Amino acid sequence: MFITIEGIDGSGKTTLTNSLREKFPEFHFTREPTDNFQFANLKTLSSPYNSFYNFFLFTYDRLEHQNEIKTYKNVLCDRYLASSIAYEGPMIEKFFQDRDETIKWMINVSKMLKMPDMIIYLDVPLQVALKRIKNNRKNLNFRGKSLSILEESKGLKNISEYYEYFFENISVFLEMPIKIERINAGRTSEYVLEKAESLIRGATET
Repeated sequence: MFITIEGIDGSGKTTLTNSLREKFPEFHFTREPTDNFQFANLKTLSSPYNSFYNFFLFTYDRLEHQNEIKTYKNVLCDRYLASSIAYEGPMIEKFFQDRDETIKWMINVSKMLKMPDMIIYLDVPLQVALKRIKNNRKNLNFRGKSLSILEESKGLKNISEYYEYFFENISVFLEMPIKIERINAGRTSEYVLEKAESLIRGATET
């Protein structure tokens, strides 16, 4: 069982993943970007060219990640392909001038990758996410800016809309069924953990 956790920054993905480790000791936990990822090579999200470049950096890291993912029977990953689509897609779309064509191209580049059996999407209101991001602002400077686009309402909104569009049409884009489960991440971390635990147990017991 390969499960990924997705959501915009401030949705609580890492908090949830850390809490799930105690609940599912039989799972192998991992994340993207991986520990081998070279953050210093990332470019700022200021142009389509930079997003195009970043997408290939993340794809290369994801390709190297496949050996780890395929080694274990049960894997839970904090971020995966959907993150690249949501975060780099809005800028790359300026090349294609079409959202569908943009996502199809990103999927085609990623054809060699293992796809998740289930995606847990932490759905959080933008204002809640922005507040959480600002509280953790010191951790968001890896793109070389004192103010990240992730802290800006417009940028975060574009990312959220890309997530939504991809998930709504995922079976068409990937040509395979993938279960998408949503959790209201605007609620307490205890609530989110309880819901996620129930979803994962249900998926592994079937």
